[in-house]
This record gives sequence, C-alpha cells and structure tokens, in this order.
Amino acid sequence: MRLIVICLFFISTSAVIAQEKSILFIGNSYTAAYHLPALVDSLAVANEHTVFIDSHNPGGTRFEQHKTNPTALDKIASRNWDYIVLQDQSQIPALPIEIVGAMNSPENAADLNDIIKDNYACTEVVFYMTWGRKTGDADFCPDYPPVCTYEGMQDELSSAYVLMANENDATVAPAGEAWRAVINDDPDIELYSGDGSHPNINGTYLTACVMYATMFQSPSLGTTYTAGIDAELAAYFQTKADEVVFGTPEVWRIGANDLLANFNYEETSPLTYSFSSEDEAATAWEWNIDGTVYLTENPIHTFPAINEYTVELTTNNDCDTSTRSLIMNLAADAGIENNETTFSIYPNPNNGIFKIDGVYAGEDLRIIDLTGKIVFEEQLKNTIETINISFLPAGIYFLAINHSKQKISIR
Repeated sequence: MRLIVICLFFISTSAVIAQEKSILFIGNSYTAAYHLPALVDSLAVANEHTVFIDSHNPGGTRFEQHKTNPTALDKIASRNWDYIVLQDQSQIPALPIEIVGAMNSPENAADLNDIIKDNYACTEVVFYMTWGRKTGDADFCPDYPPVCTYEGMQDELSSAYVLMANENDATVAPAGEAWRAVINDDPDIELYSGDGSHPNINGTYLTACVMYATMFQSPSLGTTYTAGIDAELAAYFQTKADEVVFGTPEVWRIGANDLLANFNYEETSPLTYSFSSEDEAATAWEWNIDGTVYLTENPIHTFPAINEYTVELTTNNDCDTSTRSLIMNLAADAGIENNETTFSIYPNPNNGIFKIDGVYAGEDLRIIDLTGKIVFEEQLKNTIETINISFLPAGIYFLAINHSKQKISIR
C-alpha cells in the first residue's frame, strides 16, 4: 500500500496571471507616510493587476479608536473588500495590557475583525506588522525593558501581530521582519526618517513590496516600479521582502484561508483507490473520477482496468471555488517516491521561492519537470540557500542534487 502525493500534471483554474483586488488600508501615519497605499497600487499595476484602493490613516490613531470612528466604519461598509489592512499605533502592540489598559491591541483587533466580517465574511483581514523604533521605545523603556532596544521592540511587535492573526484567522504582512532583515544585512541602508520612527521612502517601498507579495501571493522581485529609488536598491528591497514573506508563509498565514483543491490518493487494493481532499478551507467537494461523480470529502473508487484515467476535484466554500485535475496512469509507477535525502526544503508547497538546507557548496541543483526535462540548474554556494523558481508554472517538480531528489510543489 502506498500513499500517492504526485501526479503527471496539475491544472488549477484559480491560478491566474492578472488579478483584481480591492484593498482598504486602516492605520495612521505609518500607513500614510510616502503614500504607502499608492505605492502598493503602483506595484500591482506594474504587474498588470487591477486594484481599487482606499484608506483612512489619521495620525496616531489606535485600533481602539478605529473601531468606533464613523469614517473608518463607513469605509468598511462601503463595499465587499477583498482585503482590509489594519495597522495599530506603533507602540501599543509591543506593550503588555498592564501598561496599555483599554488600548490593548488583541481585544480591539478582534472587535475590528468582527466588524469587517459582519460587513463581508469573505474579506481577508491583513494585520500590518510595523517595526521597532531605531533606538527602541524611550517612552516606555522604564516601564517595560523589552522595548528598550530596536531588537527587543521588534520581537514584541512581531509576536503581537502574529498572535492577532492567529486569533482572528487572518494574515500578517510582515513588514517589520523585512525591515529587520535589511537592518541586519546592511545597517548602512537607512529605512527611517529623521525621527527614528516613521519610514523614509526606502522603508515605505520595502513595506509596499511586503504588502504586494502578501496580498497577491506573488514575488515582488522583478517589478519595474521603483518609486524613484535606484533600480539596484529597489531590487534588493524586493528580494528581502520576498525572502521574508515566502520564507515562512505558514507563520504569516499567507494563503491559509485560500481554496487550493489539493488532494492525495492511496491504493488500498488492486485497482481500488482512496482519495482525500487536503483543502482545509473547503466546505463542499465534487469529484469527477473517470466520469463518476462523488460529493463526499474522501471517496473510494475502483477502476475497471489498468489504464489512464482523469481525476478532477472542485472544492467550494462561501467565498471561492477551486478546481484541480490529474491524469492517473495505473500502468506506470504513478507514485514517484522520494529518494533518501539529507537535505530539506521549506516551505513546500511554495510560491516558487523556498529555502534548501543541508546541502554542500559546489553541488549542482536541478529542477526537473514531470516529463523529465531539466527546467532550472544552478551550482550551490552555501549549506542553506534560497532558491527562486517563481518564473515556472504552478505544478509538481523534482529538486535533484546528485542522485537524491525530492518532490516540490509550486502553487
């Protein structure tokens, strides 16, 4: 008995090149600085997407105030938004409830989330993780030492925004962690304005790249729009944003609520297979297995003979529908198993950007499609490497190093 997790090809009807999105930004001066929503719009348009954007960003405003603000509430209610981005006041999420009291971010974030979902249940709430102040939070350092340094304040902010996303089944746009990646990699690059708190154009552009990658689930690298920044520096910011967003998308819950229609199948006896949906967001399933329709989540099907058969799964919920299909060749070894390997790939599945760990410098890496064609090659330089094959179509591939290989899925 063998679990099959691979097929000859996948086709996703939900994977499209151009996307249409409506995005509402609710925040304060961190969102308003250098017109962040407009930069996100320009990045999207440069990649041939269609975007409707609105925003409400009065300086210093907190979640506690937004949830009762007539303008914010009117904008939330004005349409069925695809995404609403929420940014709290820059210090509050980093501080414990004993200090902030009723300004407590998680409680007010939950209230805002409920308001948004009551307007349109399919809106994806995106919590905009901000960054620690350049020298820490001098205002609250005496009361809460963890925020006395940039690193400490960033740790607190990151934890708080991830918690809010987890508690509300929402997404995190990890701008603060992208800032940390740049600061740690090249501290000479200035992201702050003169006050050591707000972003300059570099910081805003980096944040916009994070926002784009998070909401469009597509790398920002290669985008032609640079907001007037030097092209080489803009490409560096794009790279860092993509590395953070797609390095640990499960932490940021990116795509966690998306329908993907992924499935596995297992041979339970000759010609009889058990199929199982992997789409946790689905509430309804329709299988078409060699012309037989099943409406259960995990059907069992017996094929009449050894041959090639088409299997298609359509999943639905109140917000979306997704379809994937494959051709099963029962005469072939349909389940191509992984060789014994010492390296690991993460995340997997991914959007074409992932890390590989446990390799050796100088080894040759190959990406092979399901026809056996080598579609990408490079020589590894480090024991941990970030690989970018986002230019390849979504589907199943093999990553091979020497005589070892592992399956990799691009979605």
